[in-house]
Amino acid sequence: MKKAFQMIGLISLTCFSFFVTEQTVTVVNDMDEIMIEIKAKKNEYKTDSIDAIVNDNTIIPGVNAKKVNINKSYKNMKNNGYFSDKLFIYDYTKPKISLTDNIDKYIIKGNPSKRMVSLIFTIELDEDITDILNIINNYNVKATFFVNYNWFSNNNGLVQELINKGHIVSPLIEDYNSSDFEWMDMVLKKINKQSVGFCYNVNDNQSNLDACILKNNYTIKPIIISENKPLVDIKEKLEPGSLLSLKVNSQVKKELSTIIIHIKSKGYNLVNLKDNVIE
Repeated sequence: MKKAFQMIGLISLTCFSFFVTEQTVTVVNDMDEIMIEIKAKKNEYKTDSIDAIVNDNTIIPGVNAKKVNINKSYKNMKNNGYFSDKLFIYDYTKPKISLTDNIDKYIIKGNPSKRMVSLIFTIELDEDITDILNIINNYNVKATFFVNYNWFSNNNGLVQELINKGHIVSPLIEDYNSSDFEWMDMVLKKINKQSVGFCYNVNDNQSNLDACILKNNYTIKPIIISENKPLVDIKEKLEPGSLLSLKVNSQVKKELSTIIIHIKSKGYNLVNLKDNVIE
């Protein structure tokens, strides 16, 4: 019995010592200049969630709520040795009406509150996109490329390079129930390690939509689709969240620099689909 009481006493002393140590660490951290600055500024970087807008079979994605994780941000900044808002680490909470709960809807644009726009290039032939890559890289633009099966098969190295540079690559095929889609989707996600998949479906093809849902891919249906006069179309229809679908051809290559300059002059960030539409 005596040993039992001794053991209980030892456990209690250990727990008390741990509690005191934790409290001491907390007090010390609270007095640290980095922690003080984090707590002083954390509310400046807090944002509320915005619900997605669902209309029949279309959706405009919402925006996650965001708040600073104080302890993780403090640890991150202490490891780097200085305070910087770029080192904040956030906790996110999805909105009540969310894209992830409505994957069966067509995404027509990103949430306008983000002030983002996405350039989407569709490649239906074995097109050379060297000029396009030179232009978007020169302007530090992240884009999205929907490519056909043959182009994908003949440009495996370029596909990996695009993904590594922050662009999105996705299948552009007539039948998303085909083995071609199965193979492309597998290569993109398992080999190229692309974390999210998209499908392109402007004709309300329910069979294609269902095939994409089975692969947990989001399906887009851009409002702005241009081939012959992209600059004119974009100037007329550009708005926050726009998905700008451009068929790769000589006219698009010719006008692309001017298109990018015009979009940036309106105060929009040019980002890939993932950054524009995923909450």
